Amino acid sequence: MKILGRAGLVAALFLLTLLLIAPAALAQGKADGPAKALQKKAMDEDYLSLEFDKAAEKLTKAIALCGVDKCAPLLRAQLRRDLGVVQIGSGADKEKGSANFIEALKIEPTLALDPDVKTKELEAAFDAARKKAGSAATAVGPVGPAPAGDFTHTPVAGQAVRTPVPIFVEYAGTEVLAKVIVRYKGFGMTEFKTLELKKIGVGYGGTIPCVDVGQQGNLQYYVQGFNAANDPVATAGDRNNTYKVPIKTKFEGEAPHLPDQPAPTQCVDTGDCPPGFPCAKKAGPEAVTEGGSKAEGEECEESSECKSNACKANKCTAPEEVGPKKRRIWIGVAGAIDLVFLPSAQDVCKLDPMTAIPTNSSGYYCTNSDGVDYPSRTVKAENESLAPGKGGSVNGGAALANIRVMLTADYAVNDNILIGARFGFVAKTYPGAAGGQDGLVILPIHAEARFTYLIGKEAINKPFAPYAFGAFGLSQSSAEVDVPVSEAPHADPACPMGQCPGGNKTVQAWAIGGPLFGAVGGGVRVAIGPRAAIMFAPLKLNFAFGKGSLIPSLQPELGVQVGF
Repeated sequence: MKILGRAGLVAALFLLTLLLIAPAALAQGKADGPAKALQKKAMDEDYLSLEFDKAAEKLTKAIALCGVDKCAPLLRAQLRRDLGVVQIGSGADKEKGSANFIEALKIEPTLALDPDVKTKELEAAFDAARKKAGSAATAVGPVGPAPAGDFTHTPVAGQAVRTPVPIFVEYAGTEVLAKVIVRYKGFGMTEFKTLELKKIGVGYGGTIPCVDVGQQGNLQYYVQGFNAANDPVATAGDRNNTYKVPIKTKFEGEAPHLPDQPAPTQCVDTGDCPPGFPCAKKAGPEAVTEGGSKAEGEECEESSECKSNACKANKCTAPEEVGPKKRRIWIGVAGAIDLVFLPSAQDVCKLDPMTAIPTNSSGYYCTNSDGVDYPSRTVKAENESLAPGKGGSVNGGAALANIRVMLTADYAVNDNILIGARFGFVAKTYPGAAGGQDGLVILPIHAEARFTYLIGKEAINKPFAPYAFGAFGLSQSSAEVDVPVSEAPHADPACPMGQCPGGNKTVQAWAIGGPLFGAVGGGVRVAIGPRAAIMFAPLKLNFAFGKGSLIPSLQPELGVQVGF
C-alpha cells in the first residue's frame, strides 16, 4: 500500500471535513425561502390589513418550518420577533408576545425591532425582553482603524439614534473636484445610499438623515470625489473598508456638529400610532438623498449610482415608492336600485287620435300585464273607448323602479381624485314598443362617466374615507305603477263576434325619462385590505332628462373594487 504524502493527507482531511459539515450546512437554510415568503405575507399584507390571526398563523407555520436548525439564526430570531409584534400589537396575548421577544433575543442578541411597525408599546416590551434575556448588546462593533485615502477626515465618536450624523472632509490633492459624495448604510440596511456633501469653508460637509440612523449599530460610509467629467479621482475608503460610527440609544459627550454650525437635533419618533393599529414610519424631507449620475436604463451595480437611487437587474429604474404601494387602477362591480319620484297625471293611457302619442305631458306610456302597448295603436276603437277621466290616473309618489348592475373602472389621479366610468345592464325596464317608435331611447344599458373626490389626507390609503361624486351618462330610467281604466263597448277583431263588451281593467303606466342623466352623491369608502375597497353611496340623486320626461330618483349604490 502506498502511504499518502503530506499534500495528500491534507487533501484527505479537507474532503473528510466537507463530508462532515456539508449535510449540516445544507440543512441549515433549506427552509429559508418558504419561511421568508410566509414572513413577508404575514407582516406586509395580513398585519397591515389588521388580519392579526392570519399573520400569527403564517408566522407560526414559518417557525415550525425552520425548527431549530433548518433556517439561518437571524431569520429564526426575526420570525419570533415578528410573532411577538403581532401578539402584542393586536392585544391578543401580550405575555406570549414578550416570551417570543425573549426567545428571539436569545437566538440573536443584536436583533432590533422593525422600524416600520415599531410603536412605543412594542419598544417598551422589547427593551424589557432584552433585559430578561440577559442581553445588553447594542449591535455596535469595534470602530477599527480609519481608512486611508485622499481626504482628511475624522469620523464623529458616536451619535444617538434618530439624529443626523455630521460628516466633514478636507481635500488637499491636485485634482479639481466637481462633486464629493458619501456612500453610507446604517445598521440593518442592505445597500449603500448616496449623500452629496456641500462646500463648507476649506472642506465639504453634510449630514446623514435621521431616517437612516434609526437603529443601534454601526453606521458605515466611505467618501468619493469626482471631476467635471464625473470620473472618480479621489477616495477615502471603499465598500469593504469603511468608516464606522457607533449609533446608540443615548450619546454622552459633546454633540457632534459641522464646523461653525449647531449640532443637529434628534428627530421625532414617528413609530407611535393608535393602539392596535399598525403604522409605518414615513420618511420626512431629510430622507431624500441625492443619487448618482446615471439615468434610467443605464447599467449599474448598486442603487447609489443611479439618479433615482434605484438599481434593479443591473439597470437604473424609476424611483421606488415610499410607504404603501400606490395602486392607480381600480376595477370592480356595483349595483344600484332606483327609487323614482313619479309625477301626477290624468288619462295617462289616452292617445292623440291623429298621432297615436300619449296626450299626457308627464311622459307616461301604458302596457297590458303581458307587456303589450295599451291602448292598441292598430285598433283605434280601443283608444276611443276610453272616456275622458277614465283613461288611468296617477296620484304621484315614490316607486321602486330599475335595478342596475355595472362594471366599474377608476383611475386614481392622486390620493384624493378618481376619474372613472360605469357600464352595465338595467333591469325592470319599460317592455313596450311604442316608446321606441315615438323616438325614445329604451335600450336597457347604463353608460356613465364619473368624478369622485375622496375626503381627507392620503384618503385612498385610509381604512375609512368619505367621498363625494358627480356623474353624467346615458341610460333608460323608467318606473311603472298600476292604474285602473274603464272601456266602453267597442269593435275589436280580437273579441268574440268582433265586439268587446267594455268594462274596468288594470294596466301599467310607465314613466319614461332620459336617455341622458346627471347625478351627484356621497358615500363612504371602506378598505378591506391594501388592494380592495367597498364603495357605498346611500345618497345618490339622479335626474333623467332628454327626449323623455324629467324624472328625479334616488339611486343608493353599493360596489367593491380591487386595485392594481
